[in-house]
Amino acid sequence: MKTQGHIAWAGQAWIGPGIGLFLGQAGHNQAHRHMAVQLAIGLDAPLRVWAADEALCAPVVAIRAGTLHRIEAGRLLSVYLDPFCAEARALGLSEPLQGLELGEPGPLLQALQRGEGDATALRQALGRYLQLPPAAPLDPRLARLLPLLDDPDHDLRQLAQQVHLSPSRFSHWFSASCGLPLRSYRKWHRLIRALQAITQGHNLTTAAHAAGFADAAHFSRSFRSLLGLDPSSALARVQLHSAEH
Repeated sequence: MKTQGHIAWAGQAWIGPGIGLFLGQAGHNQAHRHMAVQLAIGLDAPLRVWAADEALCAPVVAIRAGTLHRIEAGRLLSVYLDPFCAEARALGLSEPLQGLELGEPGPLLQALQRGEGDATALRQALGRYLQLPPAAPLDPRLARLLPLLDDPDHDLRQLAQQVHLSPSRFSHWFSASCGLPLRSYRKWHRLIRALQAITQGHNLTTAAHAAGFADAAHFSRSFRSLLGLDPSSALARVQLHSAEH
């Protein structure tokens, strides 16, 4: 992949159930993997996204969950979707990177400008922007499991019991359902919980412990692998907002 100079991230971010958004200047980032579907929308010019030493340049780039990638610096609106949410399932990405023709992200920008920063309003605005057909219904077994995945008291064996599968069969079934290993999916959700704790005024160390990371160093390593930079650099000039229901 090409290298880029060190440009700081700056802007605002919203963190909520099933959805996250960043609006502002994307800066330096190393190759990383989100455990979420990402829509990266260029605000001033088409975006260039690198994956596997190849670049895709498009006004809107959809990045499949788990894809190792890097975004070149520029002003953007970036949307992160839980792989199980209806919008991500309706997108049905078949390639690691995919250019989309969607036009200006007016509904999303207007919702943010009006202060409609809760997850429900943001997902409704995203639906108006994407204009996707309805997603196929979620497997009832997955719908039953999703509330338990954030609970650290439910280990692999206990989750497998919920759907009457062996642990090994459950791991295979889960990965086939969302394209991600269970462990990676849960690590992403721990990161989200830590970011939500930061929006409530906790410092990085307290937020990391509250989300289930062993210590601040463990949180920083996970943050870097999932988002491409260390948390101090990422949050220095980015204002975090909670986007709860």
